[in-house]
Amino acid sequence: MDTTLKTKAEALLGEPLLNDPVRPESWECCGSDCGDACIQTIYRDEKARYDAQQKKLQSLNLSEGG
Repeated sequence: MDTTLKTKAEALLGEPLLNDPVRPESWECCGSDCGDACIQTIYRDEKARYDAQQKKLQSLNLSEGG
């Protein structure tokens, strides 16, 4: 994403754009039931925040006329 488009998106949202999180490889999980510190849990939380922000951005962009 170019800087101008990123700046416009951040202005529409009123917050910094999140990066699309990278799914961890299965071998990266230690299998020790780390709870909130588990890389799989962290990924799911980050992905949910990213997806929600993208949905909000799309909604704002459509309502503002693109």
